Amino acid sequence: MSLIYKQKLPQYQVSYTMRIMEFVKFGRSVLLAGLSLFFLFSSSWAGVAASDSQVPNFISDVDDEVFAQTSEVTIKLEKRISRSTENLSSADSPANSPSADSSAFETAQGAVRSSQKSEDYQELEDPFAGDTKDLPILKDPFESYNRWMFGVNETIYDNVLEPVARGYRDTVHENLRIGIKNLFSNAMAPVKLVSSLLQLDFEKSGRVIARTLINTTFGIGGIADVAGEEYHIDDVNEDFDQALGSYGIPTGPYVILPIFGPSTARNIVGRAADSFMSPAFFFAPSTAASVGISVEENVNSASFIVDDKKQLEESAIDEYESVRDFYHQYRYGLVKK
Repeated sequence: MSLIYKQKLPQYQVSYTMRIMEFVKFGRSVLLAGLSLFFLFSSSWAGVAASDSQVPNFISDVDDEVFAQTSEVTIKLEKRISRSTENLSSADSPANSPSADSSAFETAQGAVRSSQKSEDYQELEDPFAGDTKDLPILKDPFESYNRWMFGVNETIYDNVLEPVARGYRDTVHENLRIGIKNLFSNAMAPVKLVSSLLQLDFEKSGRVIARTLINTTFGIGGIADVAGEEYHIDDVNEDFDQALGSYGIPTGPYVILPIFGPSTARNIVGRAADSFMSPAFFFAPSTAASVGISVEENVNSASFIVDDKKQLEESAIDEYESVRDFYHQYRYGLVKK
C-alpha cells in the first residue's frame, strides 16, 4: 500500500512542483521506450522464426476480460486442470492416452487429464481463436535474468500482493469489485479506440465509441456495463502492442520486467504509448496519486483470480515456462483476432 504524505507548499512553489511531477511521469515513459529500443536493435537475439513442430498445444479457460499483460497474475492458466500423481503416472498408459480419452490433452509437460468433462468447454469461447499453425517461437535469450526476476516478482506477489488481494476480496463485495473493474475498462477507451483505428478496424472502433457513450451516460461513469448487458455490445480488448503486431512487427525477445512481469520488446513500446493515453497520466493530480490508482487497479484485478494463480503454482512443473508460453500464446491470439 502506498502512503501519500501531504504538505502545504507556498504559492510560488506550486507551479514548480507540478512541473517536476510531470517531468517524472514523462521520464518514466521515456525510460520504458529506451529499454524497448535497446531490445529491438540489439544483435544479441535472433529474429522470431515460425516452427510448427515446436509449438506447444495448450488449452486454457481464459476469458477475454482477463489481460495477461503484467505479473499482476492476470493470466488464468491451466484452470481446474488436475495434476495429481495418479494422472501423471498414468499419462503414458494406453487406457489413458489422449487418443483413448477425449478429456485428456497434451501440454508442454506431457499428457494430462482434465478434471472437467470435455462437454463443459464446448460453450466457452476460445481465447486463442484463430490460426495458430504459424505461431512464432518466442525467443528467450535473457532466460537467466528472466528466471531471477520472475522469482523476485513471485516473492513480492506471495508476500505483498496475494495477502492484500485476499483481504481486499474478503472485504469488498464482489459487485463493487466488478463495478471498479468496469470503471477502469471504460477509462481505457482512448487506448482501445486509437489501437482499433490504427488497425483500420472500424467495427471495433464503433463498438468502443458506443460502449463509452452508453456506459458513461447510463452506467454511472462506466461502473455498470449497460452497453454489454442491455444492448449486447461486446467489449474491445485492444492496445498499441496489438496495433504494432497487426503490421507484422515481431515481438522481439521475452523479458520479465520488475513488478510489471511478462513482456516483450514490442510490448514495452506498446505500454509506453498506452501510458500517454491513460487517464492516470492526464488527470492524476500527482505521481503518488497515479501510483495509487495503478495499485488499486492491480489489487482489484488480482482479487478475481488469486485462487487460480495459486492453483497454477501447485500444478505447473515449471511455472516460469508455463507463464511464458501461455503469455505468448494469449498475446498472439489477441493480435490474430
